[in-house]
Amino acid sequence: MLRRIAGIAVVAVLVFLVGSPLARAEGTTCPNPTVIVPDGRITTSTIAPAATFFFRITSRVGSSYSAEFHNVLGAAVQTPGTLTVFSDAACGTPIAPTNTAGVDPADLNGVRVAFTATTTQTLFSLNNTSGGTITYSFTVSDTTMFSPAWSTNGTYDTFYSFLNTTGGTINGTLTLYNVGGTPVGTASFTINANNTASRNTSAGSLGTVRNTTGTAKFTHNGPPGAILAEADVANFNITPTPYIQIVKFQPARESTH
Repeated sequence: MLRRIAGIAVVAVLVFLVGSPLARAEGTTCPNPTVIVPDGRITTSTIAPAATFFFRITSRVGSSYSAEFHNVLGAAVQTPGTLTVFSDAACGTPIAPTNTAGVDPADLNGVRVAFTATTTQTLFSLNNTSGGTITYSFTVSDTTMFSPAWSTNGTYDTFYSFLNTTGGTINGTLTLYNVGGTPVGTASFTINANNTASRNTSAGSLGTVRNTTGTAKFTHNGPPGAILAEADVANFNITPTPYIQIVKFQPARESTH
C-alpha cells in the first residue's frame, strides 16, 4: 500500500513539472512580459500556433544589443515566428532593427536583430504564424564593447583597429569619455565584410582634445562576436624605442554560445 501511494506521488510530481503549461508559459500581454537578462543566457520553451508572447529587457540608452529567437527542432527553413521590437513599455512604438539572421553565424531557423537602445526598457513580441507548436530558444546579448583607458597627454595618442569578422557590412560608433564620464569625441563609420577600420586620437575624425584621458565605448549593429577590436596607447616621439601599450577593448555582457 505504501509503495502504491509513493508511486502515485511520484507521478503527480512529474505531471506538475512536465505537463503544467503554467510552469513554462511566457508573458502573453505587453503589460506582463517575460523578463530577459541581456547577458547572452539562453532559455528554451514552446510557443503554440497563433500565440503571441511578449518579452522585456532593461536596456541602457546608447548601448547596442542583439536578440535572437531560434527554432530549435524544426526542419529548415522555419523561424519561430514574426518578431517586433518596441522602444516603449506600451508596445506602441516599434523600431526598425537591423536583421542579422543572414550574417555569420547565419541562422536559417531563427530571427536575429541588432539595435542601439534609445530607452531604458526594450520590449519584443513573437507571433507564431507557422500553424504548429514550435520548440524555440530566446536570448539577448549586450554587444557594447568597452576599453578602460585612452590618452592624449603630451605627445601620447591612442590608436584603434576594428575587424569585421563577418561576411556582412557592420556600422559602428566609437565614443571617447573623459574620466568624469562626459563624451569628448565620437566617430561613426562602416566596416566592410572581412575588413578593418581604424581611428586614432591624433587625426581629426574623433575631435579629441589634448592632454585628456578616459575610457572608450564601441557600439555596432552586428551579432555577438562580429567585431574584434584592439586599442593601443602610443608615443612615437620617444627614442630609440617608441612606447606602445596595448589596452583591452572587448564586450562585457555578450555570448556567442
